[in-house]
Amino acid sequence: MSFKFDAMITILNKLDRKDKVTVQSLKEDLETSERTVHRYLTTLEVAPFPIYYDRKKGSYVFSEGFSLKKPGLTLEETLAFALAKKLMSDFAPGMEKELIKIEEKLSGKKAVLPGHIILKAEPPTPVVRECLTALHQAITDFKRIEITYRTLQDGEESVRKVDPYYLFFSDGFWCLRGYCHLRKEMRTFAIDRIESLKVLKENFIPAAISPEDELSGAFGAFVDGEPVDVILRFDAACKNSILRKKWHQSQEEKVLKDGSIEVRFTVNGIEGIKSWIYQWIPHVEVIEPKELRNVVRGELNEAVRKHKRLS
Repeated sequence: MSFKFDAMITILNKLDRKDKVTVQSLKEDLETSERTVHRYLTTLEVAPFPIYYDRKKGSYVFSEGFSLKKPGLTLEETLAFALAKKLMSDFAPGMEKELIKIEEKLSGKKAVLPGHIILKAEPPTPVVRECLTALHQAITDFKRIEITYRTLQDGEESVRKVDPYYLFFSDGFWCLRGYCHLRKEMRTFAIDRIESLKVLKENFIPAAISPEDELSGAFGAFVDGEPVDVILRFDAACKNSILRKKWHQSQEEKVLKDGSIEVRFTVNGIEGIKSWIYQWIPHVEVIEPKELRNVVRGELNEAVRKHKRLS
């Protein structure tokens, strides 16, 4: 290792320890000429290390906040990093690798999730993982995609060109929100229903669409539909279960005299919330809208008919 390299390491360590560093002190410590000291400092500045001469301190210093040492992580920060890595390993393994790179830059220690904290989620399949990577790049570069999509309801397969806008995770599934050129409107696509995906050499100009605004009225993965006010009445037996969390940002509750609870939502369409309502049968009643009440009653009657037949 050359003397020049050793000398510059010495200078960097002195600055990192916040020693008083002057041309004269370096000239004496390194046993070299003033001209050589200036050359070393210039080389480090070009490198670039944030070095400057602080007139008040009468010393060369690093810019505020800079240090050669990797910053240590507190217990809370280590736990947060471990949680983030676990979530990414289940939802988006590619992003977990990026978090590990950041962790290595920050600290020599790896953040490990304690054994007493259990996070359980199904990791995406290799196909979904590949789609997520390709879609992320397409969204970033404003590239149009072509997909072969198989619908969940009837299994119908179609080829579509889509302008991809954003990805979101709901009810255990990754979804793509984008403009469908076949349907001429914004649509939601379940990524696990994409049979094939190709990023085209076609750019698109995105419309001014806010994911936060779009998803604010969604219940689950159902984004589309006109806003509708829904009023549900729950038996007192499940009041605490309903009140333990906020199921939708529009949620409003009112406790009634008999101990039951009335909950109001404003959601996009009735499909998303209908599936959620069925989780609470027989302790829930649809008060409004009439359309939703009739749909739920009809489907429950059909379920009763099937169970009578089986018995």
